[in-house]
Amino acid sequence: MRLKLIRTFTTAMVLGVVLSFAGAVAAQTRNDLKRAKEFADAGDKAFRQKEYRQATELYGQAIVIVPTNPYCHFWKGYAHYYLQEYDLSERSFVLALNQGFKPIEVYKVRWYLFYVQKKYSEAVGDLKKAVELEPKNTNLLKGLGDSHLALGANQDALNAYQRALLITPKDADLYYSIAYLHAQTGNLKGQEQSAGEAIRMGTQYMGEAHYLLADALERQKNFAAAITSYQRAISAKPTLYQAYRNLANIYQRQNKLSNAIETLKKAILLFPNDGNIYTDISWFYSLNDRPADAVQAALAAIKFLPDQYMGYTNLCRAYNETKQYKEAVAACNSALKLKPGDGETFFYLGRASDLLGKPSEATGYYRKAVTGLVEFTNGNPDYADGFYLLGNAYFADNQRDRAIEAYTKCLQLSPNFAKARYNLGIILVLKKDKTGAMTQYSFLLAQDVALAGKLKAEIDKL
Repeated sequence: MRLKLIRTFTTAMVLGVVLSFAGAVAAQTRNDLKRAKEFADAGDKAFRQKEYRQATELYGQAIVIVPTNPYCHFWKGYAHYYLQEYDLSERSFVLALNQGFKPIEVYKVRWYLFYVQKKYSEAVGDLKKAVELEPKNTNLLKGLGDSHLALGANQDALNAYQRALLITPKDADLYYSIAYLHAQTGNLKGQEQSAGEAIRMGTQYMGEAHYLLADALERQKNFAAAITSYQRAISAKPTLYQAYRNLANIYQRQNKLSNAIETLKKAILLFPNDGNIYTDISWFYSLNDRPADAVQAALAAIKFLPDQYMGYTNLCRAYNETKQYKEAVAACNSALKLKPGDGETFFYLGRASDLLGKPSEATGYYRKAVTGLVEFTNGNPDYADGFYLLGNAYFADNQRDRAIEAYTKCLQLSPNFAKARYNLGIILVLKKDKTGAMTQYSFLLAQDVALAGKLKAEIDKL
C-alpha cells in the first residue's frame, strides 16, 4: 500500500501509571531514603513538564543513593525513550523489571519502545505477556495487531484487531486498521467495507480512510465512486500525496484531461519540488494538446529528478510536438543513457528522426520501440497507456494489424482513451474499413467532439 499504518499512542494509553515514589527496599538510612525521594519527586515534576533530560539526571541521582530503586529505573527509562536514547531506555526497563517493578507497566511501555525501533518480534513478545495480564485492554490488542502486521503476520494481526473489536465494537480506528490490513493482503471487498465503517464511525484518520476506500473502489474499477472518495480524502487531509496522482490518473482514463491537470496543479502547490508530479502532468499536457506546457513541466521534472529517465522522455515528446526536433533528439538520447532500450523513448526518437528527414534511422528506432514496448506491456498488462504507446509504435512501423490489436487492448482497459480511439479509427480508414471506422467515430463523438470531427473528415474521403 501507499499509506502507512498510523497509530497515535499517548502516554496515558501506553502506560496508565500514576507518578508516585514507591519506597525502595535496601539497607539505606532514613535520611538516604528521604533524599532519594526528594530527587524522585523532582524527577517526576521534570517529567510532567517534559523536561526529560533533567528528569533522567534527577532519577539517576536518586538511584545513586538507593540503587535498588525500580520506580526510578522505570521512569528514567521512560525519559530516555522520549529523548530517543533507546539503548539506555531498554537497560533501565530491564533493571526496573529485575528489581521488582510491576511487569505489566513495563510491558505497556517497552513494547512501543521496541516498535519504534522496528524490533517487532520483541514488541510482540511484550504485548503477548501484557495481553495475558490485561486481556480486555484494547490498546494492547491494537498494538499487538500493529506489530504482527509489521512482521507480515497478517492473520495474527487480524485476530488481534478482531479481539479488540469484540470489546469495543464501535472503535472507528480499529476499522481503519483492519481496512489497512486488507489493503496489504489484496482483500478489496474487506478493504472497502472496513474503510467505509471507519468513516461512518468517525475515525480520527478520516483522510487515510477515504483514501483506502478510494483505492479499493479504483481497483474494483468503480471509477465514479473512487473519484468522490479521493476528493474526500484530499479534502480531509490535503497532504495525501498519492491521492492526487491516483485521482489524476482516473481522470486521464476517462479523457477528463483538464480535471487531471487541475488536480496535479493543486498537488504542485503542496509539493512544489516533486519531480514525479511534473512528470505526470507533462504527459497529460501532451495528451491535452498543450505542448508548450508539456515542455515546461518536463524541464521541471528533470530539474528535480535529473537521474530519472522519464522526464527526458517526456521532454523529447514535447519537443517533437513543438517542432524542436534537434532538441528532441538530444532529450531522447539523454533518456536512453539512463534507461537503454526504453521503447517509448525510441518511438519519440524515431518520430524526431522522421521529421528531420532521416527515414532509415527512424525505421530502426521504431523497431526498437516495438521491442521495448512489447516487453513493457508484457510486464504491465493492466496499463492502458502502455498499449496506446505500443499501438503508436506498431503504426509507425507499418504493422497495422498489430497496431489495431494494441489500440483495442488499450481501449478495453480504458474505453475513454480518446487518442487511442482516434488512432484506431485512422488505421481502419487506411484499411478502407468504413464500417469499423464509423464505429470508432460514434464512440469518439461522446468523448472528444474535436477528434471525432477530424476522424469523420478522413472517413468521408473513402
